[in-house]
Amino acid sequence: MKRLTRLFCLIGWLVLADGCRKTPVGSNRSAELGESSATDSGTKRRLGIDFTAQGTAPGWQLDIDFAKVIRFQAPNGLLLTAAVPKSQRAPGENGILFDAPLMAEPPGTENRPNRRTVSAPPRREGRLKVIISPVACRDSRTGNVLAYGVTVESNGQRYSGCGSFLNGMARLNSQWVLETYRGQRLHAEQFVNRQMPTLDIDLKASRLQGFTGCNMMQGQVKADGDNLRFESLSTTKRACPYNFETGFLAALQSVTLYRISNNRLTLLADGKYVMTFRKTAKKETGLGNSTGR
Repeated sequence: MKRLTRLFCLIGWLVLADGCRKTPVGSNRSAELGESSATDSGTKRRLGIDFTAQGTAPGWQLDIDFAKVIRFQAPNGLLLTAAVPKSQRAPGENGILFDAPLMAEPPGTENRPNRRTVSAPPRREGRLKVIISPVACRDSRTGNVLAYGVTVESNGQRYSGCGSFLNGMARLNSQWVLETYRGQRLHAEQFVNRQMPTLDIDLKASRLQGFTGCNMMQGQVKADGDNLRFESLSTTKRACPYNFETGFLAALQSVTLYRISNNRLTLLADGKYVMTFRKTAKKETGLGNSTGR
């Protein structure tokens, strides 16, 4: 629970909460994080990894357990580790910075069978800097668009790549009121009964409910890490006086990624902003009280 609380603090890009502080690094769990050859998100979650990133030119891998340790597998095979420091605002960027001294390899990793060897002895002086930025990034290896750009600096080298948060999907479980659509801020006066479009997400049931600004809607929702899909959307049949609903439904079905920061939900399609929502209470949204039929 402490680890998830820390993760949620870190995702709040513009507010560096005082409660986001590191906890001591545990040697056994820490050793597992950097040594796993698994790449699927489910396995990484089970190992306690909260954020993962990679680059291809040259190839490198980054895994972070926000409650414990940062592990960076450099292109030359050298494994660098650092205890997770308190996050900072990245200079000149709308992102977060982790700047920590390198530490010795955790106990128990010396004789692990799948530990990669290097010709030169590991360097342990210096620092490891990681910047996570809320900028969509296309992974050149897979072609997939990820929600965050990542920069890693160490030993005079700088690496760029793409990353994803693996946990925190439960934060989607809420009621959300539309604020902006394709860059335009919207107002209640533009919709039926002065009710803004809403989303009511229940990931446990894979269920989406909401209001289009004219009709009630329902459908399915699927989320994995930063990936998000809305599927099988349907609505009630009220005739709409505005030409908004069709585009809104099409935009929802185009969504592939999301970010949550400061109680704001941002939806993206192919790395481009589509719309933003504000977290609110069901009482405020008026869900279930619409006169749409």
